[in-house]
Amino acid sequence: MVLVSEHRGDLGLKMSNAPTLNAPKSSDRDANGRWLTTPGRPRGSRNKLSSEMLSSIKAMGPDAINKLRDALNDRESPSHWKAMELILRYCLPPARTVELDDAEPETIKQAFIDGTLSADEARAIAIAMEKLKNIANIDNIQRQVEELTALIIRQQSSK
Repeated sequence: MVLVSEHRGDLGLKMSNAPTLNAPKSSDRDANGRWLTTPGRPRGSRNKLSSEMLSSIKAMGPDAINKLRDALNDRESPSHWKAMELILRYCLPPARTVELDDAEPETIKQAFIDGTLSADEARAIAIAMEKLKNIANIDNIQRQVEELTALIIRQQSSK
């Protein structure tokens, strides 16, 4: 008989009559089937291996950057393109370029319908256009206020 165990989040096959080390007992669970104790390291503590690996990676930092810089400068080497790919993948924000004929709302709407733009991209463009429209309105209002102020000053000085 083969059973699937979900202990500690991993799915593994166990033979039902095979001996297991530290097998959980039914007394380790409450009436609802939840674990009463949490075996292993305390919640929130760092894994020792992960901490050591992170320290090791941090120590390689300057050497790794120098090797990356050397690979970028050697355009004949195949590692040049790998270095370029690493920089583009991990240092630049994930984005893409979409070329549209103009920035009219109808063009953006059609690009969304055609699938050229995703819903998030169309929303971001709409938000940006709204902000630009507000800025244009504020500039227009400010220009009108300046014209009115100048007109009032001229009328007061002519009296």
